[in-house]
Amino acid sequence: MSAQMSLAEVEPGMPTFAWPLSAGDRREMFSLWCEANPEALFEMEMAAVIIAGSGRRVSAKYLVERQRYEGSARLVAVPFADASGERHEYAINNSDTPLLARWLLSRHPGMDVEVRRSMFDEGEPCRT
Repeated sequence: MSAQMSLAEVEPGMPTFAWPLSAGDRREMFSLWCEANPEALFEMEMAAVIIAGSGRRVSAKYLVERQRYEGSARLVAVPFADASGERHEYAINNSDTPLLARWLLSRHPGMDVEVRRSMFDEGEPCRT
């Protein structure tokens, strides 16, 4: 989700990306979001482990929605600037669920995670 703010609020050293974000830029912002939200990521991962442990397929979309409405960890948006110097904030959204699914698979290779073809099919989803 993006919230535009005044140019004065762009901080030195803030990451800069073209707007709208490309798939590669979204991948990088997802990595930054993972770093900024370890508690939320842990809660989503543990929910996925419980779901998979009960023999059901894991849905990353469900995990994102569950975290929004039922998670105890506060979600932290990651600020960035566009090429024009406008400030935006990246927060995980439904467009990024393929990144979360691939992140889960990288941590739990045998997990039955629903993975669909997406714009993120090339490259690594998250450094975490």
